[in-house]
Amino acid sequence: MNPSPSPSSLPLLAARGIGKSFAGNAVLESVDFEVHGGRIVALCGENGAGKSTLIKILSGVYAPSEGLVELEGVAVAFSGPRESMSRGLAVVHQEFSTIGALSVAENIYLEAEPANALGFIDRRRLDEGAATLMNDLGIDLDPHRPVADLGVAEQQMVEIAKALRSDAKILILDEPTAVLSQPETEHLFRIVGVLRRRGMGLVYVSHRLHELFEIADDLVALKDGQVTAAGPIGDYDHDSVVAAMVGREMSRVFPAPKPPATETPVLAVAGLRVHPHSAPFDLTLRAGEIVGLAGLVGSGRTEVLRQIYGADDSDAKVAIKGADYSPRTPSRSLAYGIAMLTESRKADGVFPESAVAANFVATSMERERPWYWLSARDFMRRAQRLVGDFKVRLADVDQSIDGLSGGNQQKVLLARLLENDPGILLLDEPTRGVDVGAKAEIYKQLRALADRGVAILMVSSELIEIVGLCNRAYVMRGGDCVGGIRDRLTEEAIIALATG
Repeated sequence: MNPSPSPSSLPLLAARGIGKSFAGNAVLESVDFEVHGGRIVALCGENGAGKSTLIKILSGVYAPSEGLVELEGVAVAFSGPRESMSRGLAVVHQEFSTIGALSVAENIYLEAEPANALGFIDRRRLDEGAATLMNDLGIDLDPHRPVADLGVAEQQMVEIAKALRSDAKILILDEPTAVLSQPETEHLFRIVGVLRRRGMGLVYVSHRLHELFEIADDLVALKDGQVTAAGPIGDYDHDSVVAAMVGREMSRVFPAPKPPATETPVLAVAGLRVHPHSAPFDLTLRAGEIVGLAGLVGSGRTEVLRQIYGADDSDAKVAIKGADYSPRTPSRSLAYGIAMLTESRKADGVFPESAVAANFVATSMERERPWYWLSARDFMRRAQRLVGDFKVRLADVDQSIDGLSGGNQQKVLLARLLENDPGILLLDEPTRGVDVGAKAEIYKQLRALADRGVAILMVSSELIEIVGLCNRAYVMRGGDCVGGIRDRLTEEAIIALATG
């Protein structure tokens, strides 16, 4: 993105000594930061660091217990989000506020519809106004189209257009790329660049640190409700931001890879094709090593895992410990010691309305004996053991898994996979949507599994994970495997292969 101007003397938005407590427990303490026009502030921190509470205070959902919020140097006390939006501060949350049954234009002008002389909605002005807003941002959407027909990225654009319709001077984006593809993320960045050049002040919240370095001008890091780093983002690197967020250096976040005990593969795949027109390639995996599958979104990484697992048809030849194996179904793969963690916790992983305990043991019950033969004491004992083994943070194993953070949900899913004692793990984006602290715990678990002899094949869009955790990596591009990297596994080497 183009260089941004230096901060003006008067910030558009400022937090001055913000503190917030619930039932005597301090969630935020003495938080100070500023958002200047034409600049992007990256707000980062682990889950539970206080980011969401701070956003709610800035937007009027909560009142601070201490300190104050200023707009252009004037102290304000918003009565709620509606007032903060009317005063020029808009928030685009992870969960959108769009209404599917309404059109794009109707959503943009919701509760602010232009009226004609008779007091009825002026449809022409509504549609023209929405079209003008979107054209200014380079958004190609039909104003008449129902929002229910839009994809996630398009709905996000509608939310941003709604914020601009309200003449927002400050825009807060909360995890805006969590479910976007790489092209959609790049489009969002272009929109954000337009807004910055117009003089808006933006707060960008994300777990994806590489995005913050790409897009932001300034940084605010929170840990346990306190600011641990603040200033121009050029003053920091990845390691120093991680240290500010979790209290330890990057070298301690990634356990050092160890070479496999043997060169004999436990999994050998020959002639795998992602698509019928793709070039066939071979892949091997050894006991005790973590192998990365790197590449851009859509390059074929997930398809490789699904074919090996038996979720998709494949003509590839597969051997497990030297014996021929033909994957047919995921259940057969499980029986042969292959387990897979999908990239979507919500769609394919957790049972959202069930207790944590039930999610822990869901896949191992039938393997041992019918679930109704398992005593309640055995059931709870097993769940509590897994809570301890995987350091899952929760109130009780009886609580709904929906109440856990993304990182703790991911630990539950990993624990569930390992209850089947697999020798081969296929992991698709195992830390997606997980904060830095929980990521470090997952890395430690994966390295411990590899040290016990488990073979791990892992897809990750975060190159630092591939470099920091894996023994070697295969790189995908356009459905083809374009190379393997072992001795010089660096982000630069991966990018060179992935982009051609």
